[in-house]
Amino acid sequence: MAQRGLPYEYKIEESKAGLTSFGGLPTYLDLAASTGLLGSIDRHLKVRTGDQGWTDRQMILSLMLLNLVGGDCVEDIDKVEADKGDSFRSD
Repeated sequence: MAQRGLPYEYKIEESKAGLTSFGGLPTYLDLAASTGLLGSIDRHLKVRTGDQGWTDRQMILSLMLLNLVGGDCVEDIDKVEADKGDSFRSD
């Protein structure tokens, strides 16, 4: 199987202020995409109706990523959203 580069790159940050451990989360999004998890969520989960709010994929991935960074409750998603690092999207 041919390997390809990741669609993002890491930059060395000299400042220690505001750094968190959330920088590794995009690799888990790549893992979800390469294993077919994203397509499986789209095919099998049909919870959201209409066009408002988060998609099923966004809800599932947010909860999975929250679990990976040690979130204790759903409200801890605010910590991930408040991260000072560059934002990333899964869709």
